[in-house]
Amino acid sequence: MASTHPDKSGTEPTVLLRLLGDDGIHLAEHESHRLPPQTAELLAYLELRGGRRARRPALVGALWPDLPESVGRRRLSRLLWRTNRSLPWELTYTEGETVHLTDALASDWRLAEEALERVTRPGVPPRARDLEMLRQPLMSDVRSAWAEMHQAGWDERRFHALREAGHSLLAGGLPHEAAETATFLVSWEPLDEPSHLLLMRAFVEIGAPSRAAELFRDLRRRLRRELGVEPAPELAVLAGQPAYGS
Repeated sequence: MASTHPDKSGTEPTVLLRLLGDDGIHLAEHESHRLPPQTAELLAYLELRGGRRARRPALVGALWPDLPESVGRRRLSRLLWRTNRSLPWELTYTEGETVHLTDALASDWRLAEEALERVTRPGVPPRARDLEMLRQPLMSDVRSAWAEMHQAGWDERRFHALREAGHSLLAGGLPHEAAETATFLVSWEPLDEPSHLLLMRAFVEIGAPSRAAELFRDLRRRLRRELGVEPAPELAVLAGQPAYGS
């Protein structure tokens, strides 16, 4: 187990930890060398913590919530030792009770945070690569209580950021790009009326009002069947459809 701070001279390589996407947590430089599940979870937990560090009791409680702390501590010590021995780089180090990530480890999570900030910046057209990053789920292969909290927060933030970006694209005269973003949102949340409204407006701007009307009819059927309610009147007006009735 590493117990001292690694060399910070800048000679060690930067390794990219990928937390986003459907193919699970992995190191970008070694996608064929998959991280063991607990190693991946350890690195992800530290990366998502403020300061990229955590005290041992917090790590034990997150990774082994059902074990006595004494048992969890022994497992954590072995895991830290294996993590640094099994990879070409030392990615963690300890200072007493605190476990840190080294500067050798970067992550796409930091890039995603920057992308989210950019797409919600007023007056700046969203970039395609930023939008693509916000379509990616977080830690898709981790099913732990601590991870679910981060996943839910990320999903909520990126959903609203993407919808805001869609409106920005539409206002900027890019209806096809707005429609692509709105289509993703409607597929993700089939009953979300603001996303449907965005997509319908994009269809109208593209010159496809019949697609807007079709989308409205499908949404109305879903809302009636699943929630027993009607769509908002503004959707019906935009689709040229009666707000109520058959």
